[in-house]
Amino acid sequence: QVEGGWEIRHVLDGTWVTLGRNTVLYAAFMVYIDLSKQACRAGWVPSALTTEDGSGLTPFAKGAICANAAWMTVWPADVVKTQRQSGNYESVPAVKLLRDNVRSGRAFRGLLPGLVRSTIANGSSMVVYEWVHTSLTKKWGLERKDMT
Repeated sequence: QVEGGWEIRHVLDGTWVTLGRNTVLYAAFMVYIDLSKQACRAGWVPSALTTEDGSGLTPFAKGAICANAAWMTVWPADVVKTQRQSGNYESVPAVKLLRDNVRSGRAFRGLLPGLVRSTIANGSSMVVYEWVHTSLTKKWGLERKDMT
């Protein structure tokens, strides 16, 4: 990539596919967090994965499980994004790439390594996020209202 010629317009290759994928990814993550709270309250989640009061997932489980569910929702779009950014499919519409990937079985290529990475990264990130949020809330004497 560095040695070959390039044009500034190629810097943005795959931008629209990436923005679309990330919009759905984030929305799905939020939906899965909400659904996980409902599943915990209904008693459908093993106690090893829930908070002490059983009202939600532990921070690591919440980050890992909800992010992985969101990634599985958008993975075919991620494969299309990668194909578009490779430069090998510039003239092929994203919808055609998606259709071809589903038909050929490539729609979920690389899913397992992606989910392993997501589990570690998002589970750990949620642990840190919850710790910082709780610590700052206590320091400033605020009441957390997001825990219900």
